[in-house]
Amino acid sequence: MSKQTMPEILTDGVREHQAVQAWLQIQSGSWEPGSLEVLQQRTYSTVYRLKHVNQEGARVIAKRCRVATAHIEQKIYEELLPLTGMPALYCYGLLEESEGEFCWLFLEDAGGVHYSPQLPHHRALAGRWLAETQLAAVSAGLRSGLPDRELDHYLRLLRACRAMLLHHLGCGALSAEDAALLCNIAAHLDALESLWGEVEKICEVMPPTLVHGDFVTKNLRIRAAARSPALLVFDWEFAGWGVPATDLAQFIDRVASPDLGLYCSILNRKQAHLDLRDIQAVAACGNLLRMVDQISWATADQEFVFPAQLVKAIDLLRSYESSILGALRAFERSWA
Repeated sequence: MSKQTMPEILTDGVREHQAVQAWLQIQSGSWEPGSLEVLQQRTYSTVYRLKHVNQEGARVIAKRCRVATAHIEQKIYEELLPLTGMPALYCYGLLEESEGEFCWLFLEDAGGVHYSPQLPHHRALAGRWLAETQLAAVSAGLRSGLPDRELDHYLRLLRACRAMLLHHLGCGALSAEDAALLCNIAAHLDALESLWGEVEKICEVMPPTLVHGDFVTKNLRIRAAARSPALLVFDWEFAGWGVPATDLAQFIDRVASPDLGLYCSILNRKQAHLDLRDIQAVAACGNLLRMVDQISWATADQEFVFPAQLVKAIDLLRSYESSILGALRAFERSWA
């Protein structure tokens, strides 16, 4: 695991920064932030924390991302999460840039303490939150406008990742070590596709619902509340509608590992046909699908780059290989 780096904090020229300019348009009566903290910088999204935006010293998250993604997140914050009756982050609004492809989404800062899957009470909060949110999503009929997250989506990702790996293997420009790694990952994807029929049989027991798509520790916080601690969930960039297997994944790649027993008991209020063994089997599928997601994110837009530009992707794939193999072996043992 890489060392956590300290966020960059900007104090000069804060008012002129595009994040602050956008915020002051959304909240014209707001104070000018005292500083700007850079939380994340990626190709298609950048996240900042604006500090001291009012006299109480409140902090706001400013996220620059694609318009389509932002509208999905806004819909979830404003239409779905209030239906669950559980604490949720407040969405201050959205401001589209003049060019039209990107926009700014402003959210309440979660604060609180970091989530740990090693703590049973944290896992219980995650299990309850998932079940209540999924039941609310189904009852509200919010499928319209959400991206597809059915099993076919993951199968398409699997095949696209394998095609990219085979393309680079066919070019013959990789080192022997890197070529062996890509060959192994491609073989693991072959093995997973050979099990796809079993994955479909297991997952058909779950009715389609809201899928967070990146239900991992970095996107969760625990906040103290009057009656009991509350789980706050954010970053819905990969959300959609379909099989919630990846959200149920257990103890692989920083996932939340929600309490499946509590999750099942809450779902049984509306879906009495489910039992814990069903949920555990779906979670085992979720471990596999989570790794498909990770391979896809690591190799996105890498098909036609030069081998020298694959260094980061190859490093990520190397770190994932043991998890992929472990998830495959565990799944195969459960079906032996």
